[in-house]
Order: sequence, then structure tokens, then C-alpha cells
Amino acid sequence: MVGELDFLMPTKLVFGEGRLKEVGEKVKGYGKKALLVTGRKAMKELGFTHQVIEYLKAEGVEAVLYDKVEPNPSKQTVNTGGKLAKGKDCDVIVALGGGSALDAAKGIAVVAKYGGDVWDYMGEGNVPGPVLPLVGIPSTAGTGSETTPYAVITFKEKKMKYFMASPYIFFKVAIVDPLVMMSVPRYITAYTGMDAFTHAAEAYTSRMAQPISDRLALQAIELATGSLPQVVMNGDNLEARTNMALASSLAGMAIAQAGCGNAHCLGEPLGGFFKTDHGAVVGLLLPHVMEYNILTNPDKFVNIAKVMGEKVDGLSLRSAAMKAVEAVRNLLVDIGLPQRLRDLGVQKEAIPEMAEEVMRRNPNGESARTVGLEDVKYLFERAF
Repeated sequence: MVGELDFLMPTKLVFGEGRLKEVGEKVKGYGKKALLVTGRKAMKELGFTHQVIEYLKAEGVEAVLYDKVEPNPSKQTVNTGGKLAKGKDCDVIVALGGGSALDAAKGIAVVAKYGGDVWDYMGEGNVPGPVLPLVGIPSTAGTGSETTPYAVITFKEKKMKYFMASPYIFFKVAIVDPLVMMSVPRYITAYTGMDAFTHAAEAYTSRMAQPISDRLALQAIELATGSLPQVVMNGDNLEARTNMALASSLAGMAIAQAGCGNAHCLGEPLGGFFKTDHGAVVGLLLPHVMEYNILTNPDKFVNIAKVMGEKVDGLSLRSAAMKAVEAVRNLLVDIGLPQRLRDLGVQKEAIPEMAEEVMRRNPNGESARTVGLEDVKYLFERAF
């Protein structure tokens, strides 16, 4: 029986090949002067930055280019972008690029509207009201930021990443065009895709899960299981790129409702201590967290195993559930991602400090199983 549930998804999803050309039409409904937030090289070198500027211009929208976003965007980058948007009287923000560009744009939209330091708005529910309207164009299938109310910002001086969560930072429109993702290198394809998979798996097993998010998450798991290895092997596989683009957006919708789990709770502080790729870290942690959580709802882990193609007939409930953990480990091998934290340059002596940082962030809000300080240390050590 389905009980009460809430479901909020205010983003208009514009999905499909060649739909980038609609950006001008979509943006002009929100403003006449756009801050175009993007990274320093990739989108420019591939010609997409120029295309977006021209599509905006064709619809009477002026573009102010802010191409300063680095991987793991810093608060300084966000604050500077917010001041630029306000100083240039921009009335809409357009994000073009991977999760870093999309997350930075969300922070910029807040700072441009309310001023101050993006730090003032971090955490949950600290954005005071509506921000400058946001239109997002993801270039990777990974963070799902185009369909979430979250942004992750790096605070270099504190050696940490922190999140912003607010319904006010949903994109008004997300233009998801698989053709924009075709040139993503193999390793980036692998770790961003694993981030999307981890979102789906953690949303599905979250204590905040509900029937709609469950269906979105399982569909994302199934799409990623079938398509991620294919697109890592052959980046020109448009069908696999399209499936991964959809998986990423669906997984984003799922975590927008159900949140993430301890693979993310542990992974974000770790990414602040060491220069690690987010998707590689959370993907590496995921099977350890799944095994730790498995008794909380073994039936759900069996369902994950089934959609990942594992044979579970005749097995005990626990053994069938463990097939999901094995399948995730096999997926990591298939796409060539590291299996141990030490392979990512993580230092074992940092584990106690990282574990304390995890506990300062209240890791038990959505995770399937409660953790204490010693549990977090255990999980880090198992993954090391």
C-alpha cells in the first residue's frame, strides 16, 4: 500500500539529439541578458560555447561569457561569477558543461540575487527565496545536476566540499542533448557514469525512498548497467550515450526526492582532502556501503541484482542480495575504475580526520543504515 508522499520536479526536461539549438527559444522566456557559465576549455574547443552564444543571439538574448569554472568549483569562482552577473545586469543564468559548471551556476544565481558569500547559503534550506532563473545544458552524463536541487562547492581553505540544497536552485529548463556528450574522454565517461549509477542505487535504498523515486532509480540502474560499459568502450556509440544521458537525468530526479547515502556522505569530504574525481570515489565506496547496508532492506538489493542481470533463483535472500554488491564490483572492473582508495592517492593516516568530518555533516539523514564514527572509519579502511 502506498502511503503519503511528496514529489517536486519543477524542471522542464528538453531531451534528445540536436535539441541544443532550442536554447535561445527557451532562455528568452526568462530574460534578455544571460550569463553563460562554463569551463575553461572543453566546451570552447568543441565549438559548443560559440553555438550557444549564436543560438541566444538569434533569439535576441545577449550573452556575457564567464568561462572560469574549474573542476570542483571553488567558492571564489562562484562569488566572482555572482558579482559579474549582478554588475552586468544579467537576468538569467545559462550553464554549459559538466556537473562543475552546472553546480557553479546554481551558486552564482544565488549570489547574484542576494549578494554576500556563497558560504552563507550552503547547507539545506539557507537560500532565502527565488534566484535568477537557471537554464542548464549538461555535457556529461553523471551528476544529474540538471534535475536536482543540489550544488556542491569546494572550499579550498577548509579542505572540504560542501553542498547547497534548496528547491529555489532547480533549473527552470534542462536541455539534455546527447550530441553535446559525444566527445567526453573515456575515463571521464566512466567516472561520471558511475556517479549517475551511484545516485540511482543510493536513492533506491534510501530511507527517504518513495514509489516514484524507486521507479526512476531502477530505470536509471538498468540503463546504466547496459550502456555504461558500451560507451566507455566506444565513445561514438550514440545509443549508449543517449541511454546514459537519460540515466543521469532520471537518477537526478530520484535523488531530488530521496537523497543519497553514505557513499556520497563519505565521498564528498574525501574529495575535499584529496584531489580525487567525485564519481570515481563514490563508485569505489558504493559496494562497501551496499554490503554494510544490505540487511536494512534485502529485497531492494535483490531487485538491484535482477535489473543488473544477475541470476538469483534458488539463492537465499541474503545471498541474492549480495549479488547486487558483486554486480557493482564487476561494473567497476568493466569500466576500468580503481578498486582501492590508495589507488586514488588517498593516504591512510587521513582516515580519522576524514571520518570526523563526515560525522560533522549529519550522515544519517537519508542513508539506509545509521553510522557512527567507528563505522565510518571501518568503511574507509575497507575501501582503502
